[in-house]
Amino acid sequence: MKNLKAHLIIPVFFTITVSNAQTAADTSLVIREAVVSAKKGEASGGTGSFVVPAGMVKGSLALLGEADVLKTIQLLPGIQAGNEGLSGIYVRGGGSDENLILLDGVPVHCQGHLLGLLSPFQSEMLEEVTIHKGAFPARYGGRASSVLEIRTVQPQSGSRTRVCLGAGTLSDKLHLEGNSPGGRISWSVSGRGTHTLLMDGILKVFKIPANLYFHDLHAKASGHFSDKNSFSVSFFDSKDKIYYKEDGQTTDFSWGTRMVAAGWKRGWSPDLSSEIILATSGYCLDTGSKMAGSRREALRTGLEDLIAKADLLYSGIRGHDVRYGMEAIRHVFRPEADFDNGVAGQVRDLNPASHETGYEAAIYMEDRIKATNWLTLNTGLRLTAFSAQGKTRICPEPRVSFTTGKATGPSVKIGYSRVSQHIHQLSSPVAILPVDMIVPVTKSIGPEISDQVSAGISLNAPKGIRISIEAYWKKTEGVLEYKDGIDFIDNFDTWEEDVASGTSRSRGIEFHARKSEGKTTGWIGYTLSKSERRFAGGEISGGEWFPSRHDCRHSGTAVIERKLGHGWEAGATWTYSTGGALTIPEKDGSMARGSTPLTNHGSTPLTNRGSTPLTNRRGNYRLPPSHRLDLGMTNHKSKRRGERIWSLGVYNAYNRKNPNLVFPVTGDEDEGSGPPDNAGKVTVKKISFLPVIPSVGYTRVF
Repeated sequence: MKNLKAHLIIPVFFTITVSNAQTAADTSLVIREAVVSAKKGEASGGTGSFVVPAGMVKGSLALLGEADVLKTIQLLPGIQAGNEGLSGIYVRGGGSDENLILLDGVPVHCQGHLLGLLSPFQSEMLEEVTIHKGAFPARYGGRASSVLEIRTVQPQSGSRTRVCLGAGTLSDKLHLEGNSPGGRISWSVSGRGTHTLLMDGILKVFKIPANLYFHDLHAKASGHFSDKNSFSVSFFDSKDKIYYKEDGQTTDFSWGTRMVAAGWKRGWSPDLSSEIILATSGYCLDTGSKMAGSRREALRTGLEDLIAKADLLYSGIRGHDVRYGMEAIRHVFRPEADFDNGVAGQVRDLNPASHETGYEAAIYMEDRIKATNWLTLNTGLRLTAFSAQGKTRICPEPRVSFTTGKATGPSVKIGYSRVSQHIHQLSSPVAILPVDMIVPVTKSIGPEISDQVSAGISLNAPKGIRISIEAYWKKTEGVLEYKDGIDFIDNFDTWEEDVASGTSRSRGIEFHARKSEGKTTGWIGYTLSKSERRFAGGEISGGEWFPSRHDCRHSGTAVIERKLGHGWEAGATWTYSTGGALTIPEKDGSMARGSTPLTNHGSTPLTNRGSTPLTNRRGNYRLPPSHRLDLGMTNHKSKRRGERIWSLGVYNAYNRKNPNLVFPVTGDEDEGSGPPDNAGKVTVKKISFLPVIPSVGYTRVF
């Protein structure tokens, strides 16, 4: 057992890649933080757009040997990671629900594995990732903060089967890709799952009273009917379970995502092409809590989408790339609750009577105009309609941006966009836990409508350094939060009475400098920002402005890489961010008794109803800053067949205990817990389970 623990403290990630043709992607596994690079001509795109090739994701230094696309994205200015280690992204003051994630053009609702420690997208399945956080092109809609496009691998016709096997401390994984006989159909399969035995040992070493499991699977096939027609089918499934037990109370979380899609592309002429996609996409979350001898109390939320999309691209007019399209989505929202009110014989069951169906439709026109060699414009209009409970709302969404200059020289970008979002996510103001509820637009609850203006400049400095500075201002109407005195919904028949609709405003300046020439390379990024909310009706914080939950005043990243010779490379990354804002219950200037998930004092774990109302001072507690240092070295050596790569890494080198889960705990005067002056008072409990973690990796490419 001692040997086992030693192995767990120094995890080994072992990968074997089998390929008949060595490619650039095969040899890009360098332990370093991702360097964000742009495509040729990227300067002609909108503001705040970045392209991250798959090789950069595979080369990033990540948790326990797992390269991770969302962790790579989190290193960009203007994008925060939330709590330490989490893979959710919070863009320019927006929530995690305000990001549109497109997997090969299909919207998916992803929350990440292990409370967000890993994203559900394996690096081997990725071809390229693009994120838009400024002026969105008109073809994108439905989310208020960002668009994350994920394109998966497409094996080339005639290429042979490629196999990648991996075994690590967290999981085993498998990736296959190839072509059918004759080369008309290409396919890829990626799967991953946890080591249940090893993970149980890790949690015991870290003294965490929990157990967990996850898996993900992605499969894709594409082929050609003829020279003008092609098709594709894809499947994606991701599932997580976590159990947490402390002082006789067991809390469990489970969540999952599933997507099935089929697409057809046709080239009508050299200047005209179209694409049609039909898909289903869904998400579910189940959170439960049970004290010894009592029944389980649960909150559940889910969303199921039926999607149809059609896009048309025409480039027959010189200097113009014109896109037209339409999209239709049927949303089915499934919030449920099941509570025991604590009185014998009076069990309250709240069932799916509150399920709601909403219909969303959109049409758009977009024109990318190459006016001159140094000026590019992107203009467009999107018209979105949402119908629910017999009421239909229509939202016009104008978009415009222009870029001067070229990607390799000085350039200026300015853009404006309006986006509407018809899905709301409600988060507890007093805890950071996976208990967010998804609710729809209704007769009385309107959509989020966000307006954003951004402007930036990029230029070259001496010694191969590229500098960019971008400023933004964003205002969003229709954001939802729980009213003062409520931290969870416990009656979905009347949930609209528990929430308030208000205004959010965010502004900030983002700085990025990258050196890409010479033996020593790297980059630094810094964001100064402020995000606030106000509910003019006075239901929250007396109608005054207060910091939003993901307000992060300062965040920064520093990356350095050095080629040492004889195939060795070394790298280091340091990240920093100020803590987010929470609300701690108060009464008459002192901590008040309340109830919240994971408390173990016999109060209702999943609701705050009936307890002392929360303070009117929303966002009255700041989490401590999060920061860490990651180190890595790699050695490449050419072999007779392919290449051998050794990698060494240290995650969180100086063992900073950044909080991963945060929730208030109430002292119970009836139980006599703690000193008398602690009775009825609330303290903030912070759980950290990412200490210093060394890792060793071996990769063999054939």
